[in-house]
Amino acid sequence: PARATACHLAQRADGEGQTFSVMMSRQAGKNELSAQLEVGLLTRFAAAGGESIKASPTFRPQALISLSRLLRRLHDAGLGAFAVREHGFSVRLGQARQRFLSAAPTAQVVGATASLLLEVDEAQDVALEKYLKDFRPMGAATNATTVLYGTPWDGSSLLERVKAEHLELERRDGIRRHFEYSWEVVAAANPAYRRYVEQERQRLGEHHPLFRTQYLLQPLSGESRAFSADVRARLAG
Repeated sequence: PARATACHLAQRADGEGQTFSVMMSRQAGKNELSAQLEVGLLTRFAAAGGESIKASPTFRPQALISLSRLLRRLHDAGLGAFAVREHGFSVRLGQARQRFLSAAPTAQVVGATASLLLEVDEAQDVALEKYLKDFRPMGAATNATTVLYGTPWDGSSLLERVKAEHLELERRDGIRRHFEYSWEVVAAANPAYRRYVEQERQRLGEHHPLFRTQYLLQPLSGESRAFSADVRARLAG
């Protein structure tokens, strides 16, 4: 699913200004999807130039982990000798650059430009105001494509709001904007992943908030983050 989605998103990174959302169960390959997309764009625009930006809730370790993954994938593609790491937070291939920034509330990021692509990793943990004020405008000059990745939480996160908007737009015009892969989809192609998640289900229980959000991709809308409705009823009084 990650490779197919990456190919679709790469084809749409063409100045149309569309926004896409991607929900994948934990450790199912969303960061691999992101890295493959970045490799494709760096290669495509190495001569013409351009910049992409990936925002993460933290710079260390999340943004740095994404940067390291990109370097490994460039090496795997035989491009490692041509990739240059700059300033500790960007990778350049020819005239194209991929920057990795923090989306923490106090991060100073205003002024950066995403002429090719804007990505938001773990978007459920990024504040809506930070995204709208500091990151969303980065793609304005070239009407860049935006992709938000993550898992659901309480129904009100940035990612879940964007998902709801995308599903409504899809109903209107039929253009797919939201991609979602629960653990069963990945397990069908990866037996080891199936065994791991089944063990987590047994350990936590299928109704545990973490299992529901991280693997079933079900939001906890209107519920306590710690206790189910049944447990809260038994605690009352």
